Amino acid sequence: MLDFMRRQRSALKWVWVILIFIFSVTLVTLYIPFGDLPNVSITNDVASIGHDSISSHEFQSAYRNYIDRMRGQLNPEMLRAFRFERQIMDALVTRHVMTEEAKRLGLNVSSAEIEQKILENPVFRENGTFIGQSRYQAVLAQNNLTIDEFESNVGNEILTEKLRSFITAAVHVSDQEAEEEYKRRNEKGKLDYFVIDASKLEDKVSASDQEQREYYEKNKAKYTVNEKRKAKYAFLESLKLRSQVTVTDDELRQYYEQHRSEYTVPERVKAQHILFKTQEKTPEEIEKIKDKARQVLERAKKGEDFGSLAKQFSEDSTAEAGGDLGDFGRGQMVPEFERVAFSLGVGAISDLVQTQFGIHIIKVTGKQQARERPFEELKEAIRPIVETRKAEQKGSDLAQQIAVELVNNKNLDAVAAKFGAQVKETPLMEQSESIAQLGNATEFQRRMFMMNKGEIGTAIQVDRGYVVPQLIDIAPSHPASLEEAQTRVLADVKTEKAKQLAADKAKQVQDLLKGGKDLATAAKAVGAEIKASDLLTRGASLPEFGSIAELDKEMLSLPIGKAGTPITIAGKTLAFAVKERQQINPEEMKKSLDMVRNEMLPGRREQYFSAYIQEVKKRMEAGRQIKINESIMSQIAQSIS
Repeated sequence: MLDFMRRQRSALKWVWVILIFIFSVTLVTLYIPFGDLPNVSITNDVASIGHDSISSHEFQSAYRNYIDRMRGQLNPEMLRAFRFERQIMDALVTRHVMTEEAKRLGLNVSSAEIEQKILENPVFRENGTFIGQSRYQAVLAQNNLTIDEFESNVGNEILTEKLRSFITAAVHVSDQEAEEEYKRRNEKGKLDYFVIDASKLEDKVSASDQEQREYYEKNKAKYTVNEKRKAKYAFLESLKLRSQVTVTDDELRQYYEQHRSEYTVPERVKAQHILFKTQEKTPEEIEKIKDKARQVLERAKKGEDFGSLAKQFSEDSTAEAGGDLGDFGRGQMVPEFERVAFSLGVGAISDLVQTQFGIHIIKVTGKQQARERPFEELKEAIRPIVETRKAEQKGSDLAQQIAVELVNNKNLDAVAAKFGAQVKETPLMEQSESIAQLGNATEFQRRMFMMNKGEIGTAIQVDRGYVVPQLIDIAPSHPASLEEAQTRVLADVKTEKAKQLAADKAKQVQDLLKGGKDLATAAKAVGAEIKASDLLTRGASLPEFGSIAELDKEMLSLPIGKAGTPITIAGKTLAFAVKERQQINPEEMKKSLDMVRNEMLPGRREQYFSAYIQEVKKRMEAGRQIKINESIMSQIAQSIS
């Protein structure tokens, strides 16, 4: 069992992401029906795992739910290329491997445990009580689940959690590991540095006509002129059509009734607070902070001015304003703070409230109850919305009529005039170019590059209305002449020369530092400006350079003022010297080890459990205990995709 730990570092793979998805679909997101997708009538099992199996129905449901949630992001080509059916199957197999291993170790689940787990799910509760057997069954049916299937899944989830607890019970974080993590988080250094960036040197180089010609001749193959097309189109502009539509009060009221929930002014609270920060504090320090907060709370409840207390004691940025937070709605504050603030009456002061930021004392100074805004108040605000909708519908109807008429009458100008549409033309353009007068016209441009010359298309909605296009010209793609590629050639030559200049400067810096010169001398030699960083932890980044993780060792070991070894990544060279170092306080580290250990433990346990399950899976595969019917799996996937 222990040997696999040596090989666990690569065990956290994508399969866990999909596995979590499968659990969450089954146990949490029980609101979205999936009846629009086809069911495949296959009764054979798709896979066997030890004494267990994956039925066609189970695989079909998991795959169908996944595809439905990803619809719009995955096209058939992507599904075929990435073989998502195989990824879903691997996740299901892993799930069954867990339950088989749990059973092998003698773990089990009682009916009472399953019932309790279901009752804890808010989907199945209303006003604190179970929603009832008929509604329970209906919710499951909407998600293509029977009661037996769902409760079996719940049981398997409980079994998996028991297995996880059993396997990871002995996992711990040693003092040495906790110390290393504490040092990783808290050892810091400041750097003096400068960056040689090739992209910033392009204005320092020039390219003669001769250099451009020579470069072009050597690199002709990479310069082409893309295919360009030109279209003429009938245009129905929504903004102009708005002036042609009228909206009645009945239509405004109908829209209001349909969107009534959107016109409710939510409940809001106005409050002050006093914050005592506890982030990165030890448990002993937090207890002292709580004592101080209790004393301030007692003074506030005895009637001392809350704003004055906030100015004196609060560690929040609102302290100068007496802790005034202004007014806020639900969802704007962290849950613990929100729950208390919305439960207090005006003028009331809370007890101590713990959040991720620290300990708060809250005083509510005002409340606005939720209210529904009446129709008369919103009537004129709704009018432009309804006008726009009617204009868009009119544009759609007219565009369809134009497209139909053009089937027999190919004169776009005449047909457009008949229906009051404008006639416009695009320039000769590439597909990626934008058409400013239409706004977002991606679909129009896509279809332009699918049509034949002279062909008239169907009605297409664009950002600013509707168009009916006719393709009038095609300029085929061809190798670019120097004149056609002039702008790109000039840019490429300057880029190459800037890269060479950067490389020369980098070598000059490296030679100077190797020769014992300091950072300032090297910077002056290449015309660079030295900057000072903030205090940096391991794995930090510099804004002009990016990640400097590979400098961690030198940053925390080089003598102060000594230049390190320059590094070059992606055309940028970083030269540096350590300016300052913040050493670890052994006493502070000792006090914080328990907190660090507790923060590390969940991840360590998950890593161990993941590796353990992967090892069990490999063992079962080696023993031919996992068998997958590829034919049935592919058949189901193809029928759904």
